[in-house]
Amino acid sequence: MSRGNALLAMLVLLPGVILSGVAHGQCILANPSFELGSGGWNQFGDVGTVSVAAHGSSAARVTGPDYGGWDVSGYWQEMDSEPGEQWEVTVYVQNSPSNPLVGQCSAIVNVEWWSSGGMISYESHAAADASTPTGEYRQFSFTSDPAPSGTVAARLLLGVLQSPTDPPPDVYYDQATFYSLSSPTMDEIQWNDFPGGRTIDFSGRTWRVKGPGWYGPGPSSFSDSPSCVWVDASDQLHMTIKYSGGFWQSTEIALVETLGYGDYIFTTKGRLDLLDPHAVLGLFIWQYGPCYDEGYLWWNPYCEFDIEFSRWNDPGRDLAQFVAQPYDYPGNLSSFDVSFSEDEITSHAFRWTADEVDCRSWRGGPYDESPGNLIHAWTYTGPHIPRPEQPRVHINLWQFDGSPATEQEVVLPAFTFVPEGWTGVSGDPDGPGVTDARAVLSPARPNPFSLNTKIAYTLREPASVEIDIFDVAGRRVRTLVSGDRPAGTHEATWDGRSDRGEAAASGVYFYRLVAGGVRETRRMVLVR
Repeated sequence: MSRGNALLAMLVLLPGVILSGVAHGQCILANPSFELGSGGWNQFGDVGTVSVAAHGSSAARVTGPDYGGWDVSGYWQEMDSEPGEQWEVTVYVQNSPSNPLVGQCSAIVNVEWWSSGGMISYESHAAADASTPTGEYRQFSFTSDPAPSGTVAARLLLGVLQSPTDPPPDVYYDQATFYSLSSPTMDEIQWNDFPGGRTIDFSGRTWRVKGPGWYGPGPSSFSDSPSCVWVDASDQLHMTIKYSGGFWQSTEIALVETLGYGDYIFTTKGRLDLLDPHAVLGLFIWQYGPCYDEGYLWWNPYCEFDIEFSRWNDPGRDLAQFVAQPYDYPGNLSSFDVSFSEDEITSHAFRWTADEVDCRSWRGGPYDESPGNLIHAWTYTGPHIPRPEQPRVHINLWQFDGSPATEQEVVLPAFTFVPEGWTGVSGDPDGPGVTDARAVLSPARPNPFSLNTKIAYTLREPASVEIDIFDVAGRRVRTLVSGDRPAGTHEATWDGRSDRGEAAASGVYFYRLVAGGVRETRRMVLVR
């Protein structure tokens, strides 16, 4: 890391390298993953975009300017700031394999402090140099120094420093964040709409309850009362819209933890098709930002993706939709109509990865997905895939364009999360393994079990093996096997205890084999 050397001090003052004056400040970094080209970014020198991305399908390319001397190319954005404020910077950086950094060239990430009259000072950080491996994205993070006296704006610059004697290199930047550490921080902002402090436990996880008060969407009056949102003795979540205290009260919960990439499965019960046209059931991920501005919605600043059930006050509309935000961008919405029967169990899911969101709805529980019971499927690969910053799971039932004719209630028997990297869960615990693979996981015997169960697996060749036990919430309970094993059939025993020796509760568990390039997961039931 280098700061404030004389060479860069001269470069940042060169015309065309840093534009003079202070542009209009903003409160949130625009288009931080370059999915919509260079929109939102100022630029200078030799820059463009590439399809080699850490997230989505596009990233920034910055090439050293071949002007024959020391020079800089780069992208930059500006945020409102004040004296003493510190900023947390994270960006993914790749040293291009085709035109790598050599000699004295380097990738630089600068934070510049500006007053109303011009630049006050800056700090420069070397994000990559000639020693950095090529062809892979590496996360680069730092916390800035406090902003000096007179600061009104902070600029983030993603650049390449070009030396006069070396060939111009290419550096790729993707998935940048630039957040103030002044209160309220990004972590604190996530809970501004949850002043009541009430939490509930549902599907093995802790959730906060929104309200009380008037908030979006709607806006609606949200209640955190146990009479409006609760979990029953069977661990089923009840969401309502009720008339109480002189208002129609909506309800919403948000998961305390962030889960990241993976499969988000929401299981519902009953006649969602009978929801009032003014009611909306939302099953989604979302993060609050430092501000809300509709002018920023073009690049999905709040990392939102939705499954929604509503007629939107139009009885002729389809009931359900999968939505990447903004919803009105071409190709960002897939709607479908569906009907349900009384007490019918259905599941609705999106599998979120860095380059697509795979959406499905099917009849049955979270582990019953099959082509025969599929209701609708859609794969989204557009420019608004949520970024893995800190979007959380939210579930809400709220009012749209007026109040419902009667009180509304939706029941969810389960929320299930399958972490990225799992190849799926076998709905049949006694089904056949993958017989043509280099590693095969066999059904646990006995299953269900009360004291212990044996898990056999077969390796066609020696391999590094890991077998882990997970609960229904996706949390690892026990590691049974970790290390190299020879070819042949092996067996591991689980005694129903965690790594800490604690007895696991009765319920469904999953055991996952990772070996020889194979990932296979099966289900078993512990009965105490």
